[in-house]
Amino acid sequence: MKLKGYRAVIVIADGYHEHEFWFPYYRFKEEGAEVLVAGPEVKTVYGEGRHGTDGLPAEITHSVDQVTALEFDVLYLPGGIWSPLRLRSHLPTINLVRQAMTDEVIVAAICHAPWILVSADVIRGRRLTCPRDMAVDVTNAGGIYVEQPCVRDGNLITAIYFGYLPEHFQVLIPAMIDGKSTPSE
Repeated sequence: MKLKGYRAVIVIADGYHEHEFWFPYYRFKEEGAEVLVAGPEVKTVYGEGRHGTDGLPAEITHSVDQVTALEFDVLYLPGGIWSPLRLRSHLPTINLVRQAMTDEVIVAAICHAPWILVSADVIRGRRLTCPRDMAVDVTNAGGIYVEQPCVRDGNLITAIYFGYLPEHFQVLIPAMIDGKSTPSE
């Protein structure tokens, strides 16, 4: 129970990647963290599944506006295609990401979730990883694309895709416990 007393906020919308939501959801819970699932509105959303938004259901328990007023230890952004596309144009999510980055809260993003970071304009000069097909988006936004499974740059921790969730959490959990923003090596 390394994360007892910690709060994790996971932000999703329809079309989230199932592995990239459910693995972190249960991993945080396994370590004792309180997990809040946030999104544009409180409702049931569906993962990517086979056709974009026909996958596993998940319950959004808090709106992004509701979690903005709360303290939390990590903001976790799962990938997928449709969920990050929706969230990158959702102003309250953009503002939440900006505030978390400014407050040096740990922000973790995987797969295509860095699209949200790009739209929030928080990666300029920061090292991060993502799938190759969006590396140009990262560099055009001023980020430094690094082709590694998982990259930590201060309070920002990114991973390429769900196959690297173990590496992501090997970096993420100690970062949460340390509560520090130290650059990766």
